[in-house]
Amino acid sequence: MEYKRIPAMKAHSSRIVHIRAGTAITPSLTKDGLAHNHIRMIKYIKSFFVALNANAHPGDIGHAVAFGLLLAFVPRANLLWAFLFFLTLFIRVNKGSFFLSLILLSFVTPLLDGPVEGLGYAILSIEPLQGAFAALYRTPFIGLTRFNNSLVAGSLAVGIVCYAPAAIGFSRLVVAYRHTMQPKIVESKLYKAICRLPLVKLFIDSPVFGGLGK
Repeated sequence: MEYKRIPAMKAHSSRIVHIRAGTAITPSLTKDGLAHNHIRMIKYIKSFFVALNANAHPGDIGHAVAFGLLLAFVPRANLLWAFLFFLTLFIRVNKGSFFLSLILLSFVTPLLDGPVEGLGYAILSIEPLQGAFAALYRTPFIGLTRFNNSLVAGSLAVGIVCYAPAAIGFSRLVVAYRHTMQPKIVESKLYKAICRLPLVKLFIDSPVFGGLGK
């Protein structure tokens, strides 16, 4: 991530134009690095579908996707993103769904950087809150969250607002899928034929990808 600071009226609520230099997961350009990234992505996809079609609680998947959305919005390279990321590792959410949603949504959220940055600047410019913002900025370690960055502030606000609808909405989608589409897919002749293909059987049983068929 790179940030370009533009002079503003107040130091603790300065306007920052965000320049996105990369995606959430920066792939290695070496052959081994690309192969490792491909295997890791396949593992995330597999973990997601295992959870989707197994007995994983729909809420675990819904909250995982919501956390992925939140972290996809918040710019990286600051203490806030690191804190939220490590928090996710210690709470009960489906990790495959979290990482997959984080990676995929990180390609979409940059398209909203303009409006989100404008929202953050508006929040940081609220006059009655200037004293509170200044006090927070002087608090040890709080400044490392870069909350005074207009994009960080806007992204956090949007992520928080979208969290509950995303978690509830995706949880309900999982329930609806399991009750309607899943039985039809499992019993379909096409699905059974695909599962009998040697390459597919090798994939779902491979320990490299977790042994889906086991």
